[in-house]
Amino acid sequence: MTQNSTDAGFTLIELLVVMAIIATLASLAVVGIPAYMREADRTACREHLSSIYKHLLIYNSKYKGFPTASGPEFVFALWTSKIVDHTQSDAKIFFSAGTGNQPPEDVDSLTADDIDYTGPDQSNMRVRIRPQMRNANDFAIASNRVPAEVEGEEDLSQFPHAGTGINVLFAGGAVEWFDTEDDFGGDYPIIGPDSPIKKLQTLVPDRY
Repeated sequence: MTQNSTDAGFTLIELLVVMAIIATLASLAVVGIPAYMREADRTACREHLSSIYKHLLIYNSKYKGFPTASGPEFVFALWTSKIVDHTQSDAKIFFSAGTGNQPPEDVDSLTADDIDYTGPDQSNMRVRIRPQMRNANDFAIASNRVPAEVEGEEDLSQFPHAGTGINVLFAGGAVEWFDTEDDFGGDYPIIGPDSPIKKLQTLVPDRY
C-alpha cells in the first residue's frame, strides 16, 4: 500500500502557518523582552529607594532629622555617616538598575558624584526635613538623577530607565513612578526648578 503524498510532510499552507506563528513569536520577543527587562529594572530601582528610606529613618532617629545636604550628597550622607555598611553589597543601593552602573571595586573610593540618585535642594530650607513633616508624601527627597540640560534626542541615553521615566522617593516613604509619556508630555523626565510637576521642583538634577 502506497502512502498518500499529503501524509509525507507539511503542505504549503501548513508551512506558511508555522512560519507565521514563528514570526509572531519572534516579534513578541523583540518587543516584549525589552519591556519586561525595563519593568524589572524599574522594580529593582524602587526597592533600592525603599531601602534608602529605611536607612534614612535610622539616620533620622540618630540625628533628629534627615541629612541637611543637597542633591546627591543628601543620599550619600548615609554612606559617610556609616549608617550603611561599607561593603560591595550594601553600596549597590546607591545604584539604579535602570542605569546599569555598579559600585567601584574599591568601595572606599565611592563619592557622591558616582551614585545614581539625587536629593532635594536644601540651600534655602528653613526647616529640617523629617518623615513626620506635614504632607510628607508631597515632598520629594530622592530620585533617579537626570541631566540638568538636554539639547536633543541624542541626550536621552543619559537618562535612567531608557528615558521612559523616573522613580521618586518622598519624605513619608512612598515611592512613585513618573512616566515620560503620561507625566512629562512624552518629552523627557525633568526634575528641579524647571519641572512641570510642582513636587519635583525641589530636587537637584544632575549637572554635566
